[in-house]
Amino acid sequence: MRTENLLAVTNMRSREIQMSVLPYVAIHSVVLLSIVFGGSGLEADGVKLALAAFAVLGSIWLTMGVDGAIADIGAAAKDMDEEMAASSVGQNWSKAPFGIFRVMTGLFTALILIAELMALYA
Repeated sequence: MRTENLLAVTNMRSREIQMSVLPYVAIHSVVLLSIVFGGSGLEADGVKLALAAFAVLGSIWLTMGVDGAIADIGAAAKDMDEEMAASSVGQNWSKAPFGIFRVMTGLFTALILIAELMALYA
């Protein structure tokens, strides 16, 4: 792949990751604030279920997008031309553990959700 195209694709996918941060933080902030300040309002019919569904489904949706972007950026590291691969940035990029990044993304999301659900239903 030509270097210009490679950089354009990775730039686009990295922006997708950056754009996912705000909704991700918003989802978990809403859940946290609801748990802390919800009080007796959380006892109403279906409120806990709706809040849990909001957290789980929103997190899954965002995590899938981020995981796909990380996978594409990792694949792009294999498409570098010789000049870029020989550069310091290219060597660093080719050594990055993209598989571990993908696992950590899913693992952190799962741990946050487990903690939120435990607090919500405790």
